[in-house]
Amino acid sequence: MRVRLDNDKDYDINAMFTLSKVGQAKAWEAMRKHYSTWSNALTLPLKTQVTALGLLKWLVVFLLHTLSLLTLPFLFIGGWSMKSYTIFLNEDAKKMTQYKADLQRIYAELSHINDKDEYQKRLKEEIAKVKPF
Repeated sequence: MRVRLDNDKDYDINAMFTLSKVGQAKAWEAMRKHYSTWSNALTLPLKTQVTALGLLKWLVVFLLHTLSLLTLPFLFIGGWSMKSYTIFLNEDAKKMTQYKADLQRIYAELSHINDKDEYQKRLKEEIAKVKPF
């Protein structure tokens, strides 16, 4: 079930309670990342213009989000997390894997350049093209 708030962001309620086996390192990262953003969720109605229905939706999403966050320390022990908290971690990992492969390709392509200044200049240009973030 998806809920759209007044700030046009969608929240997947089912994903907040769908288990995902990710290992302890990623579970820790997800828990740490989402605990640090809890205060942003708390102040969300203050940052946008809110309707009565939007306030009710935010309250439901906020309460369910808080409940879901409270389960994370117990899930972390077994290397589990909730699906909604690990989606971006997986996407980031894929981006970084691709970035590393691109860097290796760039180094191989530029290895024939002997001039240090020219090499640095071309390297900067090529890296700027493939940077994921």
